[in-house]
Amino acid sequence: MSRKTSVVFSIASLLLFGLFLNSCSTKNERKSSKQVILIGIDGMGVTGFEQANTPYVDKLVRNGALSLKTRGVMPTVSGPNWSSHLLGAGPEQHGITSNGWTKDNYTVDATVKDENGFFPSVFSVIREKRSEALTGFFYDWDALANFYNVETINKVVFSKTYQETFEKATPWIIENNPDFSFIYIGHPDEVGHEHKWYSPEYFEALEEVDEAVGVFLNALENAGLINNFHFIIVTDHGGVEYGHGGLSMEEIQVPWIISGPGVVKDRIIEQPNNVFNTASTILYILDIEQPDAWIGKPVYGAFAENPVSRENTNSWVAPPISSAKSGIYSQSIALEFNSVTKESIIRFTRNGELPDENARAYSKPLLLLNSSKIIAMAFERGYRSRPVEVNFILAKAIENIDLLYSPSAKYSGEGNMGLGDFIIASADFKDGKWLGFEENDVNARITLSKPEMLQKVSIGFLNNPGSWIFPPEKIDVFASVDNINFKKVGSKILAENINELQGGRNLLSVNITPAETKYIKVVASNIGFCPEGHPGQGKPAWLFVDEIIIE
Repeated sequence: MSRKTSVVFSIASLLLFGLFLNSCSTKNERKSSKQVILIGIDGMGVTGFEQANTPYVDKLVRNGALSLKTRGVMPTVSGPNWSSHLLGAGPEQHGITSNGWTKDNYTVDATVKDENGFFPSVFSVIREKRSEALTGFFYDWDALANFYNVETINKVVFSKTYQETFEKATPWIIENNPDFSFIYIGHPDEVGHEHKWYSPEYFEALEEVDEAVGVFLNALENAGLINNFHFIIVTDHGGVEYGHGGLSMEEIQVPWIISGPGVVKDRIIEQPNNVFNTASTILYILDIEQPDAWIGKPVYGAFAENPVSRENTNSWVAPPISSAKSGIYSQSIALEFNSVTKESIIRFTRNGELPDENARAYSKPLLLLNSSKIIAMAFERGYRSRPVEVNFILAKAIENIDLLYSPSAKYSGEGNMGLGDFIIASADFKDGKWLGFEENDVNARITLSKPEMLQKVSIGFLNNPGSWIFPPEKIDVFASVDNINFKKVGSKILAENINELQGGRNLLSVNITPAETKYIKVVASNIGFCPEGHPGQGKPAWLFVDEIIIE
């Protein structure tokens, strides 16, 4: 028996007991449709949601509304974000800034506290405003209980695994038909840390959780309770490599799903959203006024009764899954696209334009022999997915790089060869991949692995004036056949191309006179000093570069 199968059977066996309890209970009749079940799936980033095969969660999306633009709070770790979901505010208000927070161990004071030292949560507000209401909290991360006053919750159950969490939550919910329940699942986050975010193991973890969610939903349906509840599925952060906590959009931007009575069906929520809006939305459904200490607001775009929802006319279509990412490559590749659902048709372009219904349909791998930008979208039910872009850069292999001026010891990246290792730095100058030069130019002498016919040279640089990091004044390219006598073959002055620049990382290309050569010199000129009007006026300026690409 596979691990996934054993998960389902272990949960299903317990549901029989839950259904028996339900058959003896009349509590189901006392509730209306103003009830909420919140399911928290730790570490499920947007990429994870869109690329994992999760039919049960997808069914909730089809029957409800989805935000793909929900923002987490800083830092992008579990404690601040899970607390924000249920406290209706961010760390600046509730004071929870780390996973190790307790009411007796913190650095930021909460704006308000109850007599036990806790910021008001969904649980405590429900208890205060509706004393007869039933609430439940089922979880498998022990630190989670530190963030809420659990004395205000009717049922609090800690389990060691997500399977056990569902096994304990299901019969209690069926028997008691509660007003609000929170089920927390930590499995995908644990797997992401162990095996890497967006690894096969990570996607399998999401699919295992989805199957457990499906068993849970089927149990509620068999008990005649499925229409009682609003279901909200949330997460706390995405991930990069083996962790999270940074500033990347993969970590900050997360999916947010809601389904239930009065919720628009099969729609994408276009309005901005934040994790602390979850608490406000729960109270909105329960018809309970939120406390003044909260800064969240209900996600009005999800509710058909609210005029804001009329702005949301798009339906979610899972984007294609690409076999390769944008990046620099040393050889041609066969690019493949796959659909998440059988109903989708993938269409693509090679010219950098967005595909439409008339664009070429994908049917077989695309052989990329030259640098090109491929954009693909999935089309289904008259709607289209977000675009998936693969910016494929085919570069010449570099044998050696010598620098006339050494970078700063603080910002030496991976050494000279870091300028030709095909690893693109982020927009964060502290990520360990940038080479930083204070006042000096970048003067790189490059030896290719063999003589090549060249047409273009590109250089990646950082534009961050707030940190005294400026674009180069100009870029000059020289070529040589003997590594002694160099001839200028191309140049670009940044002042003439300043409108091409954006804040953060930039890649600027210089078209050169086609020539076969093995030796190239690239000179990126530092502006020297911070310009007039800048806070560092007259002080040495920084030039940060990360990759020199020879095509």
